[in-house]
Amino acid sequence: MSRSQYTFERWTPQSKSSWAWSVFKKHNNELLRMFTTFDNSYRYTFTNLKSNGANLTDTPEVHFKFREKKDIERFESLEQWVASYNQLENWVNLNALVSIMSNLETYMATIIPLAIESDIGVLYGISNRIDGIEILKHNKKKPHGIEEIVTSCTKGTWGSRVNSYQKVFDRIPKYLEGHISELDKMRNLRNNVAHAFGRDIESSREKGVLSILPSEKLTRVKLLEYQSIVWKVTKAIDAHLYNFHIGEYSRVLFYHNLQSEIDPSRHPSEKAMLLKKAIGRFGDVAAGKEFCKGLVNYYESI
Repeated sequence: MSRSQYTFERWTPQSKSSWAWSVFKKHNNELLRMFTTFDNSYRYTFTNLKSNGANLTDTPEVHFKFREKKDIERFESLEQWVASYNQLENWVNLNALVSIMSNLETYMATIIPLAIESDIGVLYGISNRIDGIEILKHNKKKPHGIEEIVTSCTKGTWGSRVNSYQKVFDRIPKYLEGHISELDKMRNLRNNVAHAFGRDIESSREKGVLSILPSEKLTRVKLLEYQSIVWKVTKAIDAHLYNFHIGEYSRVLFYHNLQSEIDPSRHPSEKAMLLKKAIGRFGDVAAGKEFCKGLVNYYESI
């Protein structure tokens, strides 16, 4: 079916993924570009050191230009500089994981309330029976308690998060259910990095200890494995919530929020054209004329 003839169906989305997924994907790609850039520079640096005949006993200033003398004095030899560069690689990997997990949690904190607001009947065991947009349109308020539900799905262990998710939506995507253990390992590692400089939190806060604990280790291979898991978990959640609970809610909500800019006396066909242009400016998948007519008629009828 051509895009222009695609008709509006409230619980059947036209796009393959949600707007929240598109944002997640952009952040993920940005991070991977930066990570790839660092990996390129890392390999380039050591390739050039090798081709220049560098020895670990050399002083770093033989091979590098330093901005200040005190920077040179931090290193006794090239071997110490290399050790620090390897530490930097590990630090980059650990902090990349922090960003990956933060991106996942931000996505979940966006998509879960959207799904509940859209399909508010899930709170009463009657999915797809009550359209949340009707509550917004006539009551002007969002239902209470959604924030607490979102918190239960985005905080704590992944076992507890998944249990909360299932209580609300009645089922769990298989890929998410099958990777709870890995997600919890990532959660613990992320917390150590974010709150204790990449060290074990409890051990790093012991009193009367002057020594520095060794940092957690995360290889490039393991990081990319974790990144792949998070990507697939997010995709599985999106396929579930978008196709079964959100549908075209985001676009109906988009039209709802346009009401202040639309003269209510306009003909529905005119309103549909205004919606079509607005969606185009927003940058979403193009909406055809028939689709917009159907959406406007649906909204006006509820």
